Amino acid sequence: MQHLFEKFNIKTFPANNIVFVDGIFRPDLSSNCKKYKVQDTSVSIHNSDKLPFHIIYVGNITSENTLFVNILSENTGVFLTAKNECRQVLPVPAFLQIFIKNSGKNSAFDGDMVLQNYGNLKLDIRADHLAENTIIFVKNRILAHSGSSTESTGLANIITGCSDCQSDISFIAMCAPDIKQIKMSPNQKIASTPEMAEHSASIYRGTKQQTVFLSQAGLSPEDIQNILKDAFINH
Repeated sequence: MQHLFEKFNIKTFPANNIVFVDGIFRPDLSSNCKKYKVQDTSVSIHNSDKLPFHIIYVGNITSENTLFVNILSENTGVFLTAKNECRQVLPVPAFLQIFIKNSGKNSAFDGDMVLQNYGNLKLDIRADHLAENTIIFVKNRILAHSGSSTESTGLANIITGCSDCQSDISFIAMCAPDIKQIKMSPNQKIASTPEMAEHSASIYRGTKQQTVFLSQAGLSPEDIQNILKDAFINH
């Protein structure tokens, strides 16, 4: 885990760690746990544990990248931490698709994704609530660099008979002034009464007060922008 902290600034905690680097499962960096199964890009969590499950997905996004997460057990906590970069050359896009299926009653999925796009990226998040009292939260932060093109979509699906679910897919982007495009489209398909169902898309800009404060501290416009970017990426 020290390798991940030093290279990707990933904060770890007591959990069953499941690690992917550049889209490839790394058993050498993962916990040896019989309560989950990984096959190619698919993670199945089939038995609850005292410790939560922490999926760490880091590295470069090229071509087509897919992650399937299937929560099959009740009363299970699953976290996703993703920090990735895309440098795919225009006009051919790179794809990152995340599929979450939560069929474990009273189980929760909490995803925190940070994407830095220097090229052409398409992001797609699909979240299926397949049991009552399930939770799926996915927060996406996108740093769109100069000349980049980003399209992001999300769909939360709460099927019939799955009441009292909590669902939230959000996109927030910080963009260079000369990006090619940024598109964000969170959506919902709800067939049961949820406890909470939200979705959002927004553009982040530093406030005037922040800029004035940092300027009065003697920082250059470039330094101020770098500080705001670092704060956006690292909360």
